Amino acid sequence: MDKLTQPLVSIVFTSYNHQEYLRQALDSLVNQTYPNIEIIIIDDCSTDGSQEILKEYEHYSNINLKLQTQNSGSYVKASNFGASLATGDYILFAQCDDFAEPTQIEILLKIFESNPSVGVVFSKSNLVNEKGEIFADDFYGREKSFKTAVKESGLIKADKMKEFLSFSCVIPNLSAALIKHDLFKEINGLSDQYLVVADWEFWLDLTEKTDFYYVFQPLNYFRQHATTIRSSIKMKTQIVEIYKMFYNHISKNQLEPIQVHKIKMGAGAVWFSYFVESKKAWLKCFAAVYPEINKIEKRGLYYLFLGAKKQVLEYFFVKTNKLV
Repeated sequence: MDKLTQPLVSIVFTSYNHQEYLRQALDSLVNQTYPNIEIIIIDDCSTDGSQEILKEYEHYSNINLKLQTQNSGSYVKASNFGASLATGDYILFAQCDDFAEPTQIEILLKIFESNPSVGVVFSKSNLVNEKGEIFADDFYGREKSFKTAVKESGLIKADKMKEFLSFSCVIPNLSAALIKHDLFKEINGLSDQYLVVADWEFWLDLTEKTDFYYVFQPLNYFRQHATTIRSSIKMKTQIVEIYKMFYNHISKNQLEPIQVHKIKMGAGAVWFSYFVESKKAWLKCFAAVYPEINKIEKRGLYYLFLGAKKQVLEYFFVKTNKLV
């Protein structure tokens, strides 16, 4: 099968003030082994010299470079703008500080051929520091049920994926997932009402439409550093936003009572997870968080208790390290 008969994959590459990582990130995309790719680069008005580096890649015939003259205010808006220009059958969102294995697209795309019910294929990501050195992977911290399921089969049915996403964002890195473009448009893209969890709600919404597939091989490198978006938002904002995301999903969809219960318990589990992360900060912001949660869920403390119980059980599972 030659390039002209292969599906076109659109890569939306968003850039903002990470000039030190740009060449590594873009080189990993232009050197993909899969040939039929278009790369849409959206620079969100960088001020650090990024745009000069990006111009070095304009000579590639499959690159569409858009240098914004005004900052959009969020990676979500930049990503949605890039997606509006995409013409491929599949779409992947690449972040400017991450990078990929050269076989990423080829391997992810091949899964769709034998799994027609699947709309999203995602892989394990290696976690790297600012120097690009691997120090862990994002599979280690996943809960027991997810680890067990994907070790048996990469195929994750929609209802099961909803259950996983009700407890944690099991696709923490947008750059690790290949998505059917029609599904992205059907969901109306990423919601710009969120600072932190737009991708999480997107995955949850997709569980109403499609199955997922997990590739155990790490194909993506997810950089962790001081300016990672999740570390720059205060705890209260994060917790309340996650609650709003979960309950927004409940309100938009006709879910079974057991699904609603699991999502509410998951919200409580996520709330408690911040206590595990930083007890002092959690206790300090509890008085501010609780009234906001109470507006969303009157039985917030009840679900916090159930979620805490589940988190404790998961903690002991990870400590025993049985399935890693």
